[in-house]
Amino acid sequence: MSNSFNADAWVDAALASAGLRRTAATLALARLFARGDEAMLAHAQVEQLLAAEGLKVNRVTLYRLLDRFAAAGLLRRTVDAQRVSRFVRSSQEGGPAPRFECDDCHRQFRLADDSQKLNDAARQVLQVLEAAGHEGHTIDVSVHGRCAGCATDAAPRSAS
Repeated sequence: MSNSFNADAWVDAALASAGLRRTAATLALARLFARGDEAMLAHAQVEQLLAAEGLKVNRVTLYRLLDRFAAAGLLRRTVDAQRVSRFVRSSQEGGPAPRFECDDCHRQFRLADDSQKLNDAARQVLQVLEAAGHEGHTIDVSVHGRCAGCATDAAPRSAS
């Protein structure tokens, strides 16, 4: 995460660009993702974190807010192998947000998205698509495997 990130400015810009009113729920959700935590959060996790801060948000309202933030490009939504939607604040550059998903516990870990090589590769993919007449909008890079916690807790997998 860049040290120059201004969470308060992001919250203001996020709500303005999404056309959302400044309700307790929208402010809390924006602040939650503005904190700089790179964890990819499922709906239930967001609900728990907000509740821990003393804010009870209706589940349907929370689903709608997460969808609106994602539609506005403020959050990046991914769907894991268990078909659970997870959200993380979009990178400032709008480039690929590479992530690692553990095939055992299905937790997702966002990888550093400041890699110039990865951004260059993403641009090349978009250029190839454009040359073929397609319009690429986003690139989603996902690596699957076993996280450090699961790898040390479980027996090694066979190569079969």
